Amino acid sequence: MVVTGAGPAGARSACLCARAGLRTLLLEREAIPREKCCAGGVLERASGLLDEPLPDRVVEHEITTVAIVHRDFRADFELPTRAAVTVRRSAFDAYLVERAQQAGAELWSPCAISKVVERPDVVEMAVGGREVASKALIVAEGATSRTASALFGPYPGTGQGMGLALTCRLEHDPGGRMEFHLLGTPIVKYPFRFRFPLNGWMFATRGGANIGVAGKDIGGAEYRVALDGLRARIEERYGAASEIRRSAHPIPMVPRRRLNTRRCLLVGDAAGFASPLSGEGMTNAFRSAAHAAEAVTGMIAGSRSLSSYRRGVATDVLPVIRASRVISPKAQWLMGVVNTPELVKKMQDDPELVSVCLGISKGERSWEALLRLIARKFPYLFFSSLA
Repeated sequence: MVVTGAGPAGARSACLCARAGLRTLLLEREAIPREKCCAGGVLERASGLLDEPLPDRVVEHEITTVAIVHRDFRADFELPTRAAVTVRRSAFDAYLVERAQQAGAELWSPCAISKVVERPDVVEMAVGGREVASKALIVAEGATSRTASALFGPYPGTGQGMGLALTCRLEHDPGGRMEFHLLGTPIVKYPFRFRFPLNGWMFATRGGANIGVAGKDIGGAEYRVALDGLRARIEERYGAASEIRRSAHPIPMVPRRRLNTRRCLLVGDAAGFASPLSGEGMTNAFRSAAHAAEAVTGMIAGSRSLSSYRRGVATDVLPVIRASRVISPKAQWLMGVVNTPELVKKMQDDPELVSVCLGISKGERSWEALLRLIARKFPYLFFSSLA
């Protein structure tokens, strides 16, 4: 079987397929290692889906402090245990590819796919001048996947957000800190359709940071102005920033309607599995990879069809994404009505709320637990934050 794309979803899919005894070919268009536009945060709930702790050579920083920043207001949430680590995608992806190769997967990199055709009994591909035939194909090429477009049609442009990020060295080490900057909130009106407001981040790395902004339905100039403004604010706190790399990439915020054919399926960003609330996609990359490997193994063994893949992601991927799309407009509306700093202070002083949020980041609690808690506390949080 073949996996296209050696990012987290593809490398993990290849690793699990190879471990299941399948002859696995992993295709990547660029040479490994390669950089990718990404905030570089890996939540504990995501890394916990792997088989072993990430090695020190991959980890940039352990995150034990989360900050919410809104204009001149700042709230630091000091956590009893780490909630995440930061990574550079070049090293992180290379590590996951290495694990796939150790499991028995074969890597072709760099290589270009010039043709892909699904037949009733095989998937035919032209890869770098060579013909490849496979019983199954897992597409993991990200939001702009050409292979996914050829097999499933183009991803709907209205479902994409955009992220603009830069990596830099800082004069002063930010420590084990993740900062979330509310740039596009509060909003004035209640949004009756899904939106993803312009927001920013600062994730600490070794001796520096990954700084970026993300949003939806926003012009390119606005992204650049927002990133430059965020950089200036980061420099006020941590000293001069020496830019290393700047990049941009689309963020898929709507799952594709079709996730599989008879012999092909989509995972990770190629399937549209990024969170509509945060843009985080690593957790769903690994979850979808596990379901894909199980479905492909069963299909090749003759015990099931690839339709089992959609049933699999329906248990722990699609419900969370749908819930996030419902929650997001209401959260934006709330930020537009209340005194945002006061609301964040109330949340900061609520140990139960902080504990549940930490549990979600570690994979120990569910989003349903947070929704139940917020429903119970909403009257107090809302009315006490109106001033």
